[in-house]
Amino acid sequence: MHQILSSEVFPDQRLPVAGERLELVADVAPHSHAFFEIAVVLAGRGTHVSAAGEVLLQRDSVVVLRPGDWHGYTGCDGLVVRNAYLGADIFSLLSAALIPSDGPPTLAHPAVQHAMRLLEASIDEPWTLDRLATSVNLAPGYLVRLFGRTAGVSPMAYLNRLRAERAAGLLIESDLPVATVGAMVGWHDPSHASRRFRACFGLSPSRYRAAFRP
Repeated sequence: MHQILSSEVFPDQRLPVAGERLELVADVAPHSHAFFEIAVVLAGRGTHVSAAGEVLLQRDSVVVLRPGDWHGYTGCDGLVVRNAYLGADIFSLLSAALIPSDGPPTLAHPAVQHAMRLLEASIDEPWTLDRLATSVNLAPGYLVRLFGRTAGVSPMAYLNRLRAERAAGLLIESDLPVATVGAMVGWHDPSHASRRFRACFGLSPSRYRAAFRP
């Protein structure tokens, strides 16, 4: 199952909001997201497939997906949808944006975008803040400050969220033991993996698999 990462959808992580209009003329294979998605059907018919089951779609139907959820479409007959994509941290970022500031808007730093791409490409690596900072040629403290301004979280918190999202996809699409899934995303201690996963999704890995696996 393919997972669509935030960096593929939001060129500027400062305000992770995007949208597009899709005309679906064929089935869309199940896939998961690292962000919220809201899909509104504009025309046509089809069937939405997700962990919740199959739902027939028609004009004005609405689909809402949270980060880590998987879904797909079958039986598309002239199905046209308008998708809105919202980053997992959008609500905290919007809250921060409402706080008055005396300074100019903070632009996304290229080094932060580079760091995000490194983490997303190699989440199973034993990343530390020092190692990541060295990889993007910044001092650790400066990287933390830039990351917070751009993504609203620290680099290591961003990595933990990526790992949880990737683990969610593996739990849904495979029969691998929970411990193996944790190791594949960089969490080699099963207890640590379970705590981190629960902090992101509110469920243990085993309960998440039981609740959302198709």
